[in-house]
Amino acid sequence: MRIRTTIIGLVLLGQLSCSNDDFDINSFEDNTSITTLNGTWKVTSFEDFSADKVEHRTQENSWDKDIIVTFDDTKNPKEISGTNIANRILGEFDYAGQRQFRVSNLGTTDVGQPEWADKFTEAILDGDLTFKINSSGLRIYYDSKTKSVTLIKE
Repeated sequence: MRIRTTIIGLVLLGQLSCSNDDFDINSFEDNTSITTLNGTWKVTSFEDFSADKVEHRTQENSWDKDIIVTFDDTKNPKEISGTNIANRILGEFDYAGQRQFRVSNLGTTDVGQPEWADKFTEAILDGDLTFKINSSGLRIYYDSKTKSVTLIKE
């Protein structure tokens, strides 16, 4: 009986120690050899650096659906497209400097979409955005670099 209680306790401890609170808000590896945004990406979290807060996807904020976007700078004009939870998005982007870009002519609707979709639209339309990128992730900084959205490679 004592062994079983110990095993159950270790399993619970392991599950609790892997919470979203362990997410290091400031840690994101930038691979400077990757120079383009090209690829398909899925939003995993929004970060607010001034509040030291990370918001991960939940049933309430995203209806358990994903935001998935594709950046393609081989097209002229460069294109951003995808699904913003319940709605399609299509727009153009251009590089505005080293590790910076700007989204323009974004077409989407705001009909019947949850909070996360609104946050993503606000983020990518915030003017000149800066980013960090590596082979598995992309972090886009907005609101004067006080906030970010983190995406993983699809």
